[in-house]
Amino acid sequence: MRLQVVTVPYRYDERDNGSGGGPQAMIEAGLLSLLEQAGFDVQDPLVAELPDSERVEGPISVNVGRLGARTAEHVHAGLRDSGHVFVVSGDDTATVGIVSGLQRALGAGAAIGIVWLDAHGDFNTPETSYSGILAGMPVAILTGLAGPLWRGAAGLAAPVPTDRVLIAGVRELDEREATLLRSTDVQLIRSEEISSGNAMAHALRRLERSCEVICLHVDLDLLDPSLVPSSATPCPAGFTIDVASRLIRDVLATGKVTVLSLAGLNPGAGPLGKRSLASAMELIERSVPAWLTAAPNRDGHDGS
Repeated sequence: MRLQVVTVPYRYDERDNGSGGGPQAMIEAGLLSLLEQAGFDVQDPLVAELPDSERVEGPISVNVGRLGARTAEHVHAGLRDSGHVFVVSGDDTATVGIVSGLQRALGAGAAIGIVWLDAHGDFNTPETSYSGILAGMPVAILTGLAGPLWRGAAGLAAPVPTDRVLIAGVRELDEREATLLRSTDVQLIRSEEISSGNAMAHALRRLERSCEVICLHVDLDLLDPSLVPSSATPCPAGFTIDVASRLIRDVLATGKVTVLSLAGLNPGAGPLGKRSLASAMELIERSVPAWLTAAPNRDGHDGS
């Protein structure tokens, strides 16, 4: 299976700052070799960049969107040339550009589903957010509930209908965020519901029926803080690598995942960063190879 790796080495629009250094840290730790040894035909990585000449004055979300447009170009190219794309980004804001790239490749009307594995809902809007943190808003932006300037700058042609979104593993929701979620058709599975497996299996079956392809996004704060101690968004009582990797494999088993993205590694903070990096690499090693047997190639043959 041909696989295009795309890195987005930014935290918001700041290159290599904090978690923006995560993608390069994983490359240097042997990410490409790990994928190749698993059996992927890995293409030379593409790096999304925001040149100073493309920056504008105004809301930071516009520059994040412009970076997203560059990410979209690489995702589009990767899908065209390889069929499957693995994006490693500094934070969750990159997903607006990722889905924009999917739309470029498949058409604005394509039935694209989103599975969002995260300790947080990331469904805030500027009106519901207590903190104003952009990384807490991407799913609401993708579904068209906020951020028209951000979406426009990223080239997102159409919002994703809320009934094509599944958010799972959540342990922390703002009150107003939870209220907004209840007003939509988003499927929400809290972390305590994951252990039985029934809720996730039911939600995935429902999503599969309405989607042609799936974009799977994983935020490393899904894991327990003891495993990612340098995380900028720690949340108590997180998953073990065993549980998180099983969750990812379950989504990959649908055979509909064409883009997988991973975000949230802060490689700094000395030993804490090293521990987080080791956990990220182990999570990838124990989950992503399942993509090989689950994902069909573009010609309809098995991905192996």
